[in-house]
Amino acid sequence: MTDEVREATAADRAGIQRLLRELHGEAADATTLPEIRQQARTFVAGDGDGDGDEIVGVLVATFVDYGHEPCGVVEELVVHPASRGSGTGAALLAQCKSWLEALGAEVVFVSAIDEEAAEFYLHAGFTRCTGPWLWAAAGQPA
Repeated sequence: MTDEVREATAADRAGIQRLLRELHGEAADATTLPEIRQQARTFVAGDGDGDGDEIVGVLVATFVDYGHEPCGVVEELVVHPASRGSGTGAALLAQCKSWLEALGAEVVFVSAIDEEAAEFYLHAGFTRCTGPWLWAAAGQPA
């Protein structure tokens, strides 16, 4: 029998903490499950008048804080081909990193789809990840 899967509510807090003790042992206490902070923001670069007609770059980022090691993720970053190399991507990334740092992000992750993108992020101070990261394509059975 498969258990019902649903979004957690405040009423689930005690049960969640009980299970987190399985993961964290004696280190789990009332602070193990603080209020989760999540935010997303979209940054654009363009002519600056706010009418959306001349947008040449966009960056979408998320922030998450489960109470320890808050982090950010650059979800999407694209600059119109005619504006590449002009500093637009770097300016978008700098604004995004400032926002994430102000929220308390300790690390920012990004996935580069090709070596050119990876070189851009490496030049911006990112480091290639190592460690326990795994991934699965959306839509694949769990």
